[in-house]
Amino acid sequence: MNSKSDDVLTFFSGAGGFSYGFAMAGLKPLCGAEIDRDACQSYEENVGSTCYNMDLSQASPSFFKDLLGGKEPFALIGGPPCQGFSTAGSRNIADPRNRLIFNYLQIVSEVKPRWFIFENVEGLLTSGHGEAVSSLVKEFLRIGYSVRVEKVNLAAYGVPQTRKRVLIIGNRLGVDFTFPEELYSYDSGKAKKRSNKPFAPTLLQAVNGLGDTTYKRMQTSRYSTPEPLNQYDSLMRNGNSSGLITEHFDNTGAEDSYRFNLLKCGQTMKDLPEELWHESFRKRAFRRVKDGTPTEKRGGAPSGIKRLHGDLQSLTITGAASREFIHPEHNRPLTIRECARIQSFPDHYNFFGKAASVIQQIGNAVPPTAAAVFARHLQELDGSFGSGASFTRQIRSPRLLGYRLTESTGMSEALKKTDSLLSKFLQRELEYQ
Repeated sequence: MNSKSDDVLTFFSGAGGFSYGFAMAGLKPLCGAEIDRDACQSYEENVGSTCYNMDLSQASPSFFKDLLGGKEPFALIGGPPCQGFSTAGSRNIADPRNRLIFNYLQIVSEVKPRWFIFENVEGLLTSGHGEAVSSLVKEFLRIGYSVRVEKVNLAAYGVPQTRKRVLIIGNRLGVDFTFPEELYSYDSGKAKKRSNKPFAPTLLQAVNGLGDTTYKRMQTSRYSTPEPLNQYDSLMRNGNSSGLITEHFDNTGAEDSYRFNLLKCGQTMKDLPEELWHESFRKRAFRRVKDGTPTEKRGGAPSGIKRLHGDLQSLTITGAASREFIHPEHNRPLTIRECARIQSFPDHYNFFGKAASVIQQIGNAVPPTAAAVFARHLQELDGSFGSGASFTRQIRSPRLLGYRLTESTGMSEALKKTDSLLSKFLQRELEYQ
């Protein structure tokens, strides 16, 4: 029988947000694996462990097994894209879209982590009319893991943005578990949840303290005050001994600055006079509706640019945030460093690559502060770290422990199909009890 270890492996590691969060909890990953070279360099510089620059659809599971020296690790974190794993024909391993997910499952099966956290976009829940997530659950059960599936908003764990993600957490210890307790209320104007819990940091609380922007990317700036302005500012400054700030630059031209000046918080490109619309937005705004669906039911044109509310949590940071999200108080987009802060990357975190690569790395990341909450939760559940497993209900065979697809009282037709597929797993368990 293989011995256990407290090692963590990260796949699809990106710039290391997930990994850095685990390191904050005392679980610095043994290694990462990522196909993007810039992201690998960002990972290694900040997380401090090796990131293998590799295509995980081609990686041999034995590579990671040998790396561990035969020990079974504590956790494997990260999740592949699942675009092809969603239809009746998707079980075809020859489909290039499926190589990542099949290889990922094979690696989990052979490496045998005690726990895994599979992270993905919320669209996974309705992909292939629910077949994608249902097939994933079936495969995880087949290789010996009991799993729980939930859509979470990471603002509930202290991230200053509403960021909806699907997490599948599983273990092969027979532990019946729940997700960590939510810690914060939140309101981005678009997604909100109010309770007796304090609110997550607002956008302005997240970015205040960074001081003036520079004009050129390679220039560094300094904090606006010697001492942090709030608790989140203090958290972000921690470890930045030089006091210098990178990636906090702005080269907005006069024409765009004029556009932005006309926008009130919450307003978008469509609220501007038509002659000020960007050409790309104009084309999308007047695109032909070919299927006959009324525009108001299609959601209309993308917002193009949007001035954010400073006293609310930010909208989801993506690879377009430093172009499209306008600062609540200044007539410019958010800087790359502001986006990094909203993703909870500390100010000393150095990113590698061109600006477009860096903002993509930031937008794709799992926010470190949320990752740390889940890392500590797994430590408590595991039992090897001093508590947990002896106080949780044990189960005899792999099963779906439960799922949460939405916090709304209602459910879309698409989610109803997913709900129907997942509920069958729960029904099977009831039949066997």
